[in-house]
This record gives sequence, structure tokens and C-alpha cells, in this order.
Amino acid sequence: MAQTHSTQSLDFDIDSITGDARAGQLIINDQTLETPNLFPVLNFYAGGTQRSVYGGGVHRTIKEFMIGADRVGTDPLSEYFDAAMTSVSSLTDYNLTRERYEDYLETPIKERELFEPFSGLVFADSGGFKFLNSDEMDGSDFEMEMNQETVFDIQQSLGSDIIVNLDHPIAPDDGHEERVEKARQTADNIHEFLSLSRDFEGALYLTVHGYNYSMIDEFLDVLTDEVPEGVIREGFDGIALGSLVPKKDNRGALITAVSDCREVMADWGISDWPLHVLGISSRAIPLLAALGADTFDSSTHLHNAINGKYNYSMMESVPIDDVDFSRCDCPVCQSDELVDRMKGNAEYQKDILGPVAMHNLIIQKRELAEIRRCIHEEDTNALVDYFEDRFSRDKTMRRYAHQVVNESLGGYF
Repeated sequence: MAQTHSTQSLDFDIDSITGDARAGQLIINDQTLETPNLFPVLNFYAGGTQRSVYGGGVHRTIKEFMIGADRVGTDPLSEYFDAAMTSVSSLTDYNLTRERYEDYLETPIKERELFEPFSGLVFADSGGFKFLNSDEMDGSDFEMEMNQETVFDIQQSLGSDIIVNLDHPIAPDDGHEERVEKARQTADNIHEFLSLSRDFEGALYLTVHGYNYSMIDEFLDVLTDEVPEGVIREGFDGIALGSLVPKKDNRGALITAVSDCREVMADWGISDWPLHVLGISSRAIPLLAALGADTFDSSTHLHNAINGKYNYSMMESVPIDDVDFSRCDCPVCQSDELVDRMKGNAEYQKDILGPVAMHNLIIQKRELAEIRRCIHEEDTNALVDYFEDRFSRDKTMRRYAHQVVNESLGGYF
């Protein structure tokens, strides 16, 4: 049964529902993203200049693949960048001069000639987790307080399509009073965020935090004590579930958090809003997509490459020295020059690991396309078969896959 959630800035059309999983299109600023889908983490501005594609080591090489730079010898691989996640906090990773900082924000990302092949949705995170520890940007010749107004100005200057309020993420060892106080602090920012973003041309996602139904529901209760529920419904377009990175390797905790968040959304009458899960690794994505999560962001393709891992699938990775490149037909592995680099025959690490990261991203994107295909089937059998194929021999993931199949996809029998 199709569902649609529309606002002035966003259309979210759900075409297919299979168990708790759903597939459709997220349409923002006339750009359409098939869901469920991945926003790969991409640092557009990493301390460098235009000549160096704005730098960033492996991030630079990924951007070279995205735009089809001569150095990588491929056509633009823009089809794998229908979406990208960046963060305001990434600008704090480099000891920038004020001049370079202002240059980064002078022209929106997609209006730069260098990035012309890229037309995907840009999701700009607020950097809330990082700014809890330091609320200043410390440049080489300037300092800047990172508050809600500053964060919004940066998000808008980047030309973002989706932004979130500056939030106060929780930690697993936070006590109840501390979690409530962080929710109140987040609510204080929401007032200002909605005022600042009144004329923003894009989608606004509300950050929520919690590991189970009670925590997420209470988080929303605290928010609506400070910000009227009607204002939140009118002002926001989607939900971004955060604070899960410390639990990213605890698959059971992730399953509970996402399934309970979907239940809370239903009880609050916003089940048709898109749900984004912040910062979760690729191995968990099929599980969470089956629970009804719509989009994700992940840097797993980068981290696996940096750790010398080449993905055969979302579930299976092997050391780069053991790879049989003939098994893959992706544009990276079909290039003799790039395969030679991945084997270690390059001067710089970014030229060895960058192609691996790009290959890993392609694998993730292809698997998500397969998950969408399964959801679009008339019943749950295709998605259950996908789970059985991917997880049945994976001892670390098998029981979680069985849990999701039994609880969210109608079971095996």
C-alpha cells in the first residue's frame, strides 16, 4: 500500500511495503533518491585547495572518482553519489586560515565547477557529538563559537539539501537526569533552528536520541514540553536517529533502537516521515532496512580501505593482498591501472587505498539496489531469501538476521 509524506520542501513516496521494510523515493529540491539508500560520508573540504580537489587523503581520491578526474582515469562515477553526508564538524579537523574557511563557504558545493558532475543530495550533519567536547572552531588565525546560528549558517552555505538541528547526543553511561537535560538543551536549539531556517530551501530533520521505546518517547516528551508538538510537526520533515555510534557493533541494540523508533513514530502519528539512521556501519544496514529505516550514512567504505579490507559484499571483506580482482566487474576493478595501484604499486597511500574505498562503496550501493528490488517484490520471500543468502553462514550476524526475519518479515514458515 503506497504512502506519501509531503511538505513544502520534501516529498517522500512509499511505493512498496514488505513486512516492516519499505521502499520508495525521497524527493528534495527536484532530486530523487531511491530508498532505502546510503549517504556515504564525504569530506568535500579537507584543508586543501581546488587544485588538490580540496585535499583529504583518501577523501581526495574518492572525490576524484566522483568527478572523473584524470588522475583516476575513469568517467565520473556520479551514479554512486546520488547522496552524500558531510558534517559541519569536518571543518574543525584542519587548522584552517580564516581566508580558506571563508573560501569554502563562499560557493555552495554543487555550484562549484569542480564538482559539476556531482548532483546528489547533500546531508549536512550539525556536528553535535563533536561540539559537545569543544564548542569552538580553532583555526590557525581565528576562533569561532560553534552555536546553533553558526552551524546553520555553515549548513546553508554548503548548499545542503537536508540539515538537522544542533543536538546534544546521549552516551550509553548517561544517567536519566543527564539524558533529560540534553533533551532540554536540544529543545532550546530547536526554537532557534526553526526560526533561522524559515526560508531554508531544503528538508529539515529532527534529531532524536535513545536506545529503546521508553528513551525515545521520553526524548520527544521533553522536546514537546519546550517546543509545542504542532510546531515540531509543522517545522520538520523527517527524523534522524542519533547516538547509536557507540553501539554500532551491538547488532541487538541497533535492532531494538530502530524498531522501537519506528514504533514511537507510529504512536506520535509521524510514521510516514522518512527515518535516517546516523553513523551506522554497512553490515547492519540490511537489518535496519528490513525494520523500516529509509536512509543511512556510513564511512565503512573508507575505514575498511584504510584497514586494508576489500569488500566482496556488505558482509564479506578480505585483506587486500588476498583479493581475486577478476571476481568483480565494477569500474574500479575493470581498470588494469587501478588494480595495479590496489596491489600496492603507487607512491602515495591515498592512490592505493582510494580505489579500494571506491570499490567498497560501489559494492554497498549495489547491495542496497538489490535490497530495494527485494522490497518491491509482492511478498517477503525475496527479502527473506536475500537474508538467508547473506547471513546463513555468518556466525556473528546469523542470529540477528533470524530475529529480524521472524519479527519484521513474517518468519520463515
